[in-house]
Amino acid sequence: MTDCAPAVAVLDNYWAPTLSFALSLGRRGIPLHFYGRGAGRWSRYCTRRTPCPPVEDAERFLPWLEARVRCGEITRLAPTTDLVAYYLALLRERFAPEVQRTIAPLEEIERCLIKTRFANACQEVGQAVPASLAPVDPDSALAAAEELGYPLILKPKSHLAVGTAERGTVVRDRRALLAAFRSYPVVPGQEAIARQYPELLWPLLQRYVPSARRRVYSVSGFKDAQSGIVTAALSVKRWQWPPDTGTSTSQVSSTNATILEAGIATVDKLLSRGLFDLELLVDNSQLLAIDLNPRAFGFIALDLALGNDLPWLWYQSTRQVVAPLPVPQSRPIIEARFSIPHAVGRAILRLFGRRFPAGPRRGHGGVPRAVLPMLGDWSDPLPLLVSNARLLRHPRGLLRPFVAAARQDREAHAPGRPAAS
Repeated sequence: MTDCAPAVAVLDNYWAPTLSFALSLGRRGIPLHFYGRGAGRWSRYCTRRTPCPPVEDAERFLPWLEARVRCGEITRLAPTTDLVAYYLALLRERFAPEVQRTIAPLEEIERCLIKTRFANACQEVGQAVPASLAPVDPDSALAAAEELGYPLILKPKSHLAVGTAERGTVVRDRRALLAAFRSYPVVPGQEAIARQYPELLWPLLQRYVPSARRRVYSVSGFKDAQSGIVTAALSVKRWQWPPDTGTSTSQVSSTNATILEAGIATVDKLLSRGLFDLELLVDNSQLLAIDLNPRAFGFIALDLALGNDLPWLWYQSTRQVVAPLPVPQSRPIIEARFSIPHAVGRAILRLFGRRFPAGPRRGHGGVPRAVLPMLGDWSDPLPLLVSNARLLRHPRGLLRPFVAAARQDREAHAPGRPAAS
């Protein structure tokens, strides 16, 4: 890459999408300007470190970002989180035309990031979704639960305005629902977002699909605004943190062409451009869409290992039309792990006398040939070490979801216990 390559701004944090962007673009010689504090600033590929307001504080951060875009300091911003994707859509017209072509319009970002809008959009294009309702008080929540039937997933409609700490929970009866159903507090600095989308303050109730615990399919890739979907791959989330509604800790590449093709067709109808990760469940042979992330995602290192260098494709698309890549005849079976939560989950299951699931291997090409870390890469060791060490700062938060899930599993499999209705 020549010295005139435009720099990419990266909003620093301690998470996998940011570190994978640094690895992909840095090793190709793209200048990387890290803003804020996180593990990325320790990357060997970091070319500049600059402070900025907290990304979560939209009241301060958004004007700061707009000023940097207007003056030309920031010309390309890596879409590594929901908030960043949202900010990019808000400021889309401030970017140069060649960069605008990589930024999805606000309407598309809203229907990806707000689950009620996503479900409506899926139904409009003929994509099935799990049954869900959006009550706004405890009484309507009880009525919705009776209509949907227990067990249910109670989760935020979006991580905009209410943050990312709350991932969701399984409720199995009326008492659990009343204990869990409440309005979410607004993240300080995101009050304007909450006023724009007041529905986000209340949880979504969704029918619980048992396969969501250990078999969530992901169709991930990149779409060019003109040439269409450039590349896509299928993988399976076989374990997550927290166990029912969380971030993948074990993602395995898959060879199911039918699901891949169906997922690509849905993405093509819902998103006009950019990085994507569509999550799907199989329920009684029906394919259900549950999420569409219009940004980089936690297991993007797996896509890189499979030959889909998504950050590089995104960068190229900010400069020119990117043609679709040849479809490979075959791909190796690779597993990406969020190493520390994955190891903790296995240990706690053993402690409670439960066997760690072997994962969906039949029909997915066999045993993985390689296992790689999601969070960082040993070729750029400092960010990897800093990010993983940070996970250990709050051990209770790391352990608690797995302990709770293991107890539920033990109770569910206790002799004589009746099946859940």
